[in-house]
Amino acid sequence: MKRGHQIELVGDVLRVDEGKATIGLSPAVTVDIDKVRLVTSYVPPNRKTPLVDKRT
Repeated sequence: MKRGHQIELVGDVLRVDEGKATIGLSPAVTVDIDKVRLVTSYVPPNRKTPLVDKRT
């Protein structure tokens, strides 16, 4: 492997800020955002019951 070769890093995105993305490998790796490709999009969990304020 030489500098400039493309490699595939598979992991969860921990943080995105100022043109950089931190990917949770072991250890965490920070890369430029223009070098990252999103493979699966985030889907929030479905709630079966609505949020209710139970303090009343």
